[in-house]
Amino acid sequence: MASNQAEHILSTAARLALDHGLGALTMRAVASAAGVSSSAIVYHFQTREGLLVAILEYLAESIAAGRDRLAGAFDDEQRAVAGPAAGVAAILCRMVDEQGLASITVSEIARLLRGTEMDQAVQAAMAGANQRAAHFWQALPLLAQEDSQAREIWAAFGQGVLALAMLDRSPVARNARVIRLTARLADRLAGREVVVLPASDAPQPLAALVRPAGKQQIVDATIRLSGEGGIEALTHRKIAAAAGLSVASTTYFYPTKEDIIVDAAYDVQARAMNAVINQSVAPPSFMSRITLDDRQEERAEMATLSAFMAAAVRNPELLPLAEVLRRTRGIDGARWLAARGYHATDRLDGIVWAAVTSFLAQHALLLPAAERVAFLDDFSDAWLRRLFG
Repeated sequence: MASNQAEHILSTAARLALDHGLGALTMRAVASAAGVSSSAIVYHFQTREGLLVAILEYLAESIAAGRDRLAGAFDDEQRAVAGPAAGVAAILCRMVDEQGLASITVSEIARLLRGTEMDQAVQAAMAGANQRAAHFWQALPLLAQEDSQAREIWAAFGQGVLALAMLDRSPVARNARVIRLTARLADRLAGREVVVLPASDAPQPLAALVRPAGKQQIVDATIRLSGEGGIEALTHRKIAAAAGLSVASTTYFYPTKEDIIVDAAYDVQARAMNAVINQSVAPPSFMSRITLDDRQEERAEMATLSAFMAAAVRNPELLPLAEVLRRTRGIDGARWLAARGYHATDRLDGIVWAAVTSFLAQHALLLPAAERVAFLDDFSDAWLRRLFG
């Protein structure tokens, strides 16, 4: 039956996207993996973009079903013994294992199709997915005693922490980090005193990262190409062409593609942070300035950073990139907080804040452009005061 064939194609395409990223998801590759003709894919999904929307909806439904199964994981006695932080941490550890890669892929598809003719369908699917996720967290019996603002923050953290946690390749280390982050958020929401971690050296300001002209051209081209379509399909040749250089120049500066990506990751994070911290931006505007460009669209640096994170999660050869992103996200978050005047914070707080604000950024992009700045700045300012005093 045609419907069975469509379901088979869709599940096969989703698996390809999860395992290899969107750069590997061509109509030819899907047809080969599914054992069907390319015309069968066109018949059911019309275009690659139509197939991507279907994958997004398929994965979003799978994520929601997985959350629903976890909603009743604790009975009354177990909730009393576990408590909110331990219970939420246990749920999040399972979610990271079961849904982390799907959550990353959903965000990748939404970003890739933003501004295309499929934008409206993507916006509707993402709005529905966010609404279901928020309802899950805010209705979770473990959090029943929390006030409405705390439940909102828990919901944002629950949605935003999955991608950050996936940067830990070891399941044991990943779960330990989730547990520690969840405990820190619970302490901050309750106003309990915390023992901050020792300070780490912050990344150098962008102005201090001086590269030869050709090397900077390569980094700039890599950032631009990665933000537009991910890094899976990047090659020295494509980067060289985008940089206006020879392939020999790129291999001279960077023997491997991975070397380019790691250097670009340092650069893109510095740009995102220094755009605010080094320009004396008034505090209420911090979140919108980090997230949005002058047109109130997502800053290119943020799109590229998301592409780097997705690639680092999927590709074992990018372990150095995963380590860079994992370390610097916490440090950058702590820098962000310190720039806002919250000095009694550390890398754990930085990661908690990065998780919470990643949800705010995703949600803001579903709003009309004229509403995004106020949404980001108002919520981030209120949540900052709640968490850090």
